[in-house]
Amino acid sequence: MFKDALSVIPSRPVVFIAPVIVVLVLVFYYRDLHIKCTDIRQHRDALNEVLPSHDRSAPFRLAEFTRFSWDKVRIVARLEPHNRTVECPFGWNWPSGERETLAASGLLSALMFARQGTIVKYLEVRNDEVAFRGADSSLTPQTAVFSVGRASDDGSAVTLTLHD
Repeated sequence: MFKDALSVIPSRPVVFIAPVIVVLVLVFYYRDLHIKCTDIRQHRDALNEVLPSHDRSAPFRLAEFTRFSWDKVRIVARLEPHNRTVECPFGWNWPSGERETLAASGLLSALMFARQGTIVKYLEVRNDEVAFRGADSSLTPQTAVFSVGRASDDGSAVTLTLHD
């Protein structure tokens, strides 16, 4: 019985080991990518959940929303279709094709959070759900303070205007 089991294993170990190594590399690569992409989606979902219930009389401080350390945020109001820092396959961030459609329509914004010149978080949001106004330059945690308003009568879209 052992002899039959051993006869199935290739006589050259490289024939067996090479595919195992390739599979392990792909698993680790896609695991890391899956974590990054689902993190982007979860932050977007959290932002879309917290803003409609935010007290309109109080300013929205972006630093209080984020749970990571950053010293600059750059908000790009209209993200071009070819611009992206994280390639997310399999619908891990956006459903298949939705990101490209939103970007082509000018309905995609990006928030790039940096610490000491290195991007630590990247977040894409729909302009028709959350629209940033007046944030044309890099902001610090102290200056990333916004007034919250409604962009539409039905209350589905939220505007964040840089607070004076």
